[in-house]
Amino acid sequence: MSDIEPLLFPPAYLSIVGVTPQLLQGLLAAAADFYEVQPWKILKSETVIEVGAPDARLVVVMGAAGQSFGISVYDSPADLQRMYQAADPLDAAEALCWLALTYETAEYLDQGDLQAIRRYGWRVAGEAAYPAIARIGSPGPDLQPPMLKDLYWLEGCLLALRQFFTSYLVLGEQGEPDAAELTIPVETSAGLLETRLRLPGMQV
Repeated sequence: MSDIEPLLFPPAYLSIVGVTPQLLQGLLAAAADFYEVQPWKILKSETVIEVGAPDARLVVVMGAAGQSFGISVYDSPADLQRMYQAADPLDAAEALCWLALTYETAEYLDQGDLQAIRRYGWRVAGEAAYPAIARIGSPGPDLQPPMLKDLYWLEGCLLALRQFFTSYLVLGEQGEPDAAELTIPVETSAGLLETRLRLPGMQV
């Protein structure tokens, strides 16, 4: 489970206007592939990766501490800087809104989403690897539904990150990732997407 309070559950995927079964199938498959890479075991500390899919956002992989597993996504360097400068995450949540994907057990998901996953056989990586997606923060305190464009962005991002971790990432002697900048084409539910990755995305 994540560090999000258990009474705050993510909005239902199926409630998002414009979402399609094809998108959810592709998104869940991408999330399962990413989970199986276990990137939080590869990175020893929080590393910021800039991902363009196609618009550029900043990704921080969660899980190096062995608690929450997933990614946090920030729309701008200014938002991420405010997060790091905040004395408490709750303080940051009053000032900005960020996108989060965490891996959870089935009871954390909306029942309608869970039924659709089982009905259509959409892939999940394990009993503790159901992807929960929400926007966190202002106007809060409730978790906000992601926008439709967030879901398409996440699908491309997760596919690109999986390829990066399995085929392109180089670690230095101290286990820190080498700098990298590359383009990775991925096949999403909406078609071919040329993603761009840059590491580090921002010095923190």
